[in-house]
Amino acid sequence: MDELKPEEQARVLIDEMLAAAGWAVVPRSEYMDVPHAQAVAEALTKGNCEADYLLFLDGKAIGVLEAKRKENLLGGVVAEQTAKYSAGALPWYQTWTKPLPFLFMCNGDKLLFCDRRDFAAGEPLEFFELKKMFTPKEVAIRAELKSEFAKMPAVPAVQTKTKAGLRQCQYDAICNLELSFKHGKKKALIVLATGAGKTFTACTAAYRLLNYTPAKKVLFLVDRNNLGKQAEGEFGTYKLTETGIPFSDEYVVQRLHNVKDIEKSHVVISTIQRLYAVLTGQTFVDTDDDESELDGDSTNDQSSVSIELPQDLKVARDTFDLIIVDECHRSIYGKWKQVLDYFNTARVVGLTATPTEEAYAFFNKNTVVEYTLEDSIRDGVNVPPRVFRIKTLVSSQGGTIGQGEHVERITLLNGSKQKKIQKEDQKYESTELDRSVVNPAQIRLVVDSFKQAIYSSLYPERLSDDPARNWKYIPKTLFFAKTDSHADNIVDAIKQSFAVEFEKVGLKLPEKFVQKITCKAGNSNQLISDFRNEKEFRIAVTVTLVATGTDVKPLEVLVFMRDINSAVLYTQMKGRGCRTMDDDKFQLATPNGTSKDCFYLVDAVGVTEHEMKLPGAASDAKFHKTLGLERLMERLAHGEVPDEYLNLFAGYLSKINNKAEQEDLSEVNKLLAPTSLYFFVSRIYDALTGKNEFSTHPLPEYKDINDANIERRELISAVINNVKVRKVLLEINRGFIKIQQEGTDSLVYSGFSIDESKKYAEIFKEFIEQNRDEVEALRIIYNSEDVAITYEMLSDLKRKLEKFNPMLNEKNLWTCYKTLSVNKVGKAGKVKDLEKDEVGLLTNLIQLVRYALGKKEQLYSLQSTSASLFELYCGQNQRVLNDNQKQVLRKIAQYVVQNGCVSAPILMQYEKPLFLQAAKLFGPQNVNTEIQNLTKFMFQ
Repeated sequence: MDELKPEEQARVLIDEMLAAAGWAVVPRSEYMDVPHAQAVAEALTKGNCEADYLLFLDGKAIGVLEAKRKENLLGGVVAEQTAKYSAGALPWYQTWTKPLPFLFMCNGDKLLFCDRRDFAAGEPLEFFELKKMFTPKEVAIRAELKSEFAKMPAVPAVQTKTKAGLRQCQYDAICNLELSFKHGKKKALIVLATGAGKTFTACTAAYRLLNYTPAKKVLFLVDRNNLGKQAEGEFGTYKLTETGIPFSDEYVVQRLHNVKDIEKSHVVISTIQRLYAVLTGQTFVDTDDDESELDGDSTNDQSSVSIELPQDLKVARDTFDLIIVDECHRSIYGKWKQVLDYFNTARVVGLTATPTEEAYAFFNKNTVVEYTLEDSIRDGVNVPPRVFRIKTLVSSQGGTIGQGEHVERITLLNGSKQKKIQKEDQKYESTELDRSVVNPAQIRLVVDSFKQAIYSSLYPERLSDDPARNWKYIPKTLFFAKTDSHADNIVDAIKQSFAVEFEKVGLKLPEKFVQKITCKAGNSNQLISDFRNEKEFRIAVTVTLVATGTDVKPLEVLVFMRDINSAVLYTQMKGRGCRTMDDDKFQLATPNGTSKDCFYLVDAVGVTEHEMKLPGAASDAKFHKTLGLERLMERLAHGEVPDEYLNLFAGYLSKINNKAEQEDLSEVNKLLAPTSLYFFVSRIYDALTGKNEFSTHPLPEYKDINDANIERRELISAVINNVKVRKVLLEINRGFIKIQQEGTDSLVYSGFSIDESKKYAEIFKEFIEQNRDEVEALRIIYNSEDVAITYEMLSDLKRKLEKFNPMLNEKNLWTCYKTLSVNKVGKAGKVKDLEKDEVGLLTNLIQLVRYALGKKEQLYSLQSTSASLFELYCGQNQRVLNDNQKQVLRKIAQYVVQNGCVSAPILMQYEKPLFLQAAKLFGPQNVNTEIQNLTKFMFQ
């Protein structure tokens, strides 16, 4: 700080002192109406004077701090000046009392304080020395302030390279959440991308309310039991506290088992199902089985009867001050909604990475932060995905279950299984493979294709001369299966496929190499922990248990062997692979890797090639989710046709219309002729909203079931009075899976996604066109200038490319162009594979830009042609070079093709011994010319 003036040096120290005490130091132009403490610098007071700092608690001024240089002894003159400012608060400042009671003087070394309430009017003020600045909490207690937020300090600062803190998105979430609370809103939605730290944000919000406001108890609702244990662990390690000790050392954090847990805990962690059991006095077995009666998957509750709360409840309505709902896109609607509604005095905060219309509606569209996956990838919080497509004949064109073939038929409604012999040939479409047919031969083919791609396409740089090490440490991979039995089939196929590789080197497949993580596989929490931490455990197979919320940072590959139609679930599943990880920790999990820069999404079912469906907000969530389609049609047939049931019926049929196979839909439409299911549903919605024909002839109001209600019955008659249609609709709604025992399949395509490759090639070309004048390396290449492209230019290009889009890196772009070339897309020319020693070279960017601009018909690394170019250079003009000169020039040429053009000064800076050798051999007067000539020649 020596370059600063004495007054400025003092200000720096005082700013640091205030910040350390919990005051947000802001210039007066940036003051905001926020609940946390602020120290406003250069604040105006009466007489157009400026107080060095005015101190505000919950938006009201409470004190003043006068700053002086270190040499100032803070005597009577400064005391009078401070007192003047405390009495000079402008009328448009909110104040706790006038004059401001708390007076501080500081020179960066000494801090003096006076509470002017201790002195009568006109009596001289006396200051005494403080060892440290009061915190907002200490000031509020001393002033006996009753405001809810008066003790609230500044939100913890955004983290830096040297200091822990919040991410910017977390900081924004907490600031906006507390402001929302101050404005009287009881519900708030926090949307943070997977991996952005939702639970850490929740810990911060909970701690600040418990420590600085009258709040006494927090309920943290989780979607699944294993996520409850994970959350408990995060509360236990959270140290962004006032004292620096863990959250759970200051406050009791406990997963819910009984009513006593609520009484003695500050933070209660539970599923909503378990909370209901405790609330109603039910007993249950403490299990990690998330599909048990009380801890089930809430997304399956749509057709269940809504729970009813009895009168004699075991927990008071006002027990919780704050309820935080994790994965709030799932668990708080429909069947269990009344449980959350019961605690109607609490504030409710929702956490999700994938908000639905239902979530937006529940939280009154009060979204305090929305930080998307794209935002997180741009900021380096998450790594980007890369799609690798495995397409088989069956998965792309369908297949046939032959007559006499053995099959296993599983009913999705109840999970019942039947062994059957196929009576006649049954052709199935590729779309049915996901929904109704499983072909084990396809499973083995996908597994074999994935195995082959690991070191040929995904991670060629990790392939070593030690095959045992290669297969022991394949990238950690998660397979998504359709069902538990499908997961078993995948595990068997993986064991069979990879055992072959281990047997080639005289080893057995490691016992824990591949394991199933489902509710039926045992202790799921332990399995997830093992997958996260054990090097031997390389592949996990799951259905949905690891699909949401679970954090496995070393995970690098996701293999989709089930199709997903829900945009929400798909985003959650992708989120399992995007977590970043420190290189040293990553290498402990995957010893043959160096860093995690992206993750691979291996698509074996076309999940990346169709639009996802985002659920909409139902007009009445209770009706929509408490009555199944079969019972609903039964009630409608008896004449119970209120708006709610018609809306629910249209919702079910709309869902069927969207998810049904074309063959099934054709059958429905044939049975409904001359109308169609789409028109049938549209007409119901028109009737309910008064559109089209119903704008002039509105649907009569439903009052009683014993009324005729002819118009309403006629509206749904085409389905309700057609038993065949109803039967087909129920079959489609329920669904089933048929597993082939003797199927066959063949490979159609295994490689990076063509569509994704086209997309990134277009983005790259767009970047070049937009930046060809601003980025020096691009300008030189674009205009074919006879100017050397240096290491600094290429480094600048690399940084700006990856900032524009993290996937515009050399490795990814090269594979994109290779994919387009192999598949003869557009005018793609020949692309030569990068050898192991060519991957990661900065000069590859030169070749990529030239290829993208059409200046090169073939894409190859400069390294691959360097040897022949060097020989041409040495032989030009019949030059005679001795062996020592050639040896030194060869080293310079190698340096150039790897790092970019160099001059004599640059070579002297980075490769001094090499430069001195060259200067000795070619002479000081000639060495720079020789280096420049060589450099230009190598970049032809």
